[in-house]
Amino acid sequence: MQVNTYAEIDLEAVKHNISEIKKIIPSTTYFMAVVKANAYGHGVVAVSRAAMEAKANYLAVANLKEALELREAGTQLPILILTESPTSVMDEIVHHRLTQTVYSFAEAKALSDESLRREKKSSIHIKIDTGMGRVGVAPSEAIALYNKISSLPNLMIEGIFTHFAKAEEHADSYTAQQFDKFKSVISRLDKITLKHAANSAATLFHPNTHLDMVRVGLMMYGLYPAGGMHRSISLRPALSFKTRVVYLKRIPAGSSLSYGGTHVTSKETTIATLPVGYADGYSRGLGNKGQVLIKGKRYPVVGAVSMDMILVDIGNSKIDIGEEVAIIGTQGLESITVDELARLDSTISYEIICGIGKRVPRVYR
Repeated sequence: MQVNTYAEIDLEAVKHNISEIKKIIPSTTYFMAVVKANAYGHGVVAVSRAAMEAKANYLAVANLKEALELREAGTQLPILILTESPTSVMDEIVHHRLTQTVYSFAEAKALSDESLRREKKSSIHIKIDTGMGRVGVAPSEAIALYNKISSLPNLMIEGIFTHFAKAEEHADSYTAQQFDKFKSVISRLDKITLKHAANSAATLFHPNTHLDMVRVGLMMYGLYPAGGMHRSISLRPALSFKTRVVYLKRIPAGSSLSYGGTHVTSKETTIATLPVGYADGYSRGLGNKGQVLIKGKRYPVVGAVSMDMILVDIGNSKIDIGEEVAIIGTQGLESITVDELARLDSTISYEIICGIGKRVPRVYR
């Protein structure tokens, strides 16, 4: 079925990016592909397969639902669930051989009990909160929790990790402070196989934090931390967001456009209607700010972004209904990047790509 609006995903770019990132980490350091949030909007099953082909060692997701989608698709790589799961679903964790993050004894005990009941062993990673402030055991309590969990049967404490709050600010000392706290814990836990701390930004800017494994999300998709200001490795964006012109209308000067009449034409012009809106992930904040590419030329988005449509002023250009439009991507010598849209919308690149809606098909090449 032909659709007008879709996201095109370049899986070869994903594999290229993993290969480039691996060049800046030690050969003995594992690569964890972070594929939560539908692989940052790129499609979790297809991206995970590409990551496996690129020799990723581990996958990471946000919750059980995401992990089960991968297992049901036949994914056999180890999968880490990055936060604790409800104790009521421990049967699923054990049955599907998922690695569970733990930062409370209650979680560990529930998983141990279910593993014992099923006569299986389960792997866990202990999360340490060194300064993010969300979840994780405090460094001062980490050794006591480790010792308590160690007494539980049928559990293997495979990993221990933390998460950096300001790694994109590579000159800031906060990451070093967090890492020092983490090192004070792991220096007393030599038996744990996988110690990990580095996200994409730390992988790029803080090589001393690479340890046994890096957790890479953003860079795997071809986007740079810190808004793309520092590009010390060669990444290729994996996602293009495209649509088509579905209607053209010649209108006079003084015409009010879209909800609220936030744009009034200053002269006679042609308005192109595009079938994409905030329900598809094109933010309302881009109304009267954003631009699109048609035939390799930039045209402004005019008026408010509605749920299903936006309007573009194409002036006197000769454009036909059905013409391809790049919302994110390249045409000719021009490109509209994720980072550009993020700046215009006063947000971050993560939100732009994760916000591309479920009704937008992903097309892979």
